[in-house]
Amino acid sequence: MVFSATTAREDPSLRFIIKQFIAAGIGLAAMRYLMFRDYRDWRNQKLVFFALASVMGLLIVAAFFGGGAGTTRFLQLGGLVSFQPSELAKLALILFLAFYLESRRGELDEWRSLSGAGLVVAGLCLLVYGGLDLGTPILLMLIAAAILWSAAAPFRYFAAGVLAVVPLVWLAVIFAPFRIQRIMTFMHPEADPRGAGFQVIQSKIAVGSGGLFGNGVMLGRQKMRFLPEAHTDFIFAVIGEELGFLFCVLVVLAFGVILWRGLLAAVRAPDPFGRYLATGVTAMIVFQAMINMGVVLGMLPTKGMTLPFISYGGSSLMICLAGAGLLLNVSQHRESV
Repeated sequence: MVFSATTAREDPSLRFIIKQFIAAGIGLAAMRYLMFRDYRDWRNQKLVFFALASVMGLLIVAAFFGGGAGTTRFLQLGGLVSFQPSELAKLALILFLAFYLESRRGELDEWRSLSGAGLVVAGLCLLVYGGLDLGTPILLMLIAAAILWSAAAPFRYFAAGVLAVVPLVWLAVIFAPFRIQRIMTFMHPEADPRGAGFQVIQSKIAVGSGGLFGNGVMLGRQKMRFLPEAHTDFIFAVIGEELGFLFCVLVVLAFGVILWRGLLAAVRAPDPFGRYLATGVTAMIVFQAMINMGVVLGMLPTKGMTLPFISYGGSSLMICLAGAGLLLNVSQHRESV
């Protein structure tokens, strides 16, 4: 699908495929390593805090010196290679919360017991937001909420989190005119069909024109300079146009299987650390997929977020595959029933 979606670009599509294959190779190697190394080896305070500090350092460097795609979210590693540190922040947050919450079992009723976790989540979100990215901080907060839910945290923590986050997100929107425009476009895309509403309208046309069985691979028309970012954020629209509604349903069901098996691995994990890791990785993949598909179908405001395992994007693919390896590892250590 990446190859099909890039055929209409001025850049040679083979370049995208080669880079994606390289990222897939690195990601599969990381997946295999994490799958066969006991996840309990990562329950190490020095390792956890070293990983967290390293990711925060990379986010700071990216915010001040990074570039690419009109934002400061990418670190350039040579002329053709770039990496998105915010992708690493997802795994770093999962690892930290799993370690932190397990070490404070029985203390979750006390506000001070979760103050450290709250500061780390807030710090990572602010650093990622410093790279002009609002979607990833929201995803990080959803991951944190899922892990806290798995830890049976009291409801008042979730209520307090919502009360704290909603005003901050509102401020982030009103002080950025392009975000206000995205909200208005989400509510009334037909008001500016050739301008702000162009992307979501073309996305809906692509999905709708595919019918049940699609127009055939490589035969999509919307990717021909009608649908921006067809190979990354809107690749689900290309799938809908070329492979049809039934294949889109299969994609949704595939993420449903990941959700089911991920939660099952979390429930069967022999210890809280494994349960929190499995919950966090499952939330990372499934929430990101839901946001991406919601944007493509016009159910959410436009946000640059890839479809896990499918969209073009080496950073996302490598982190998702690494997370899958960690999830597979936890699933191998089941609690005896």
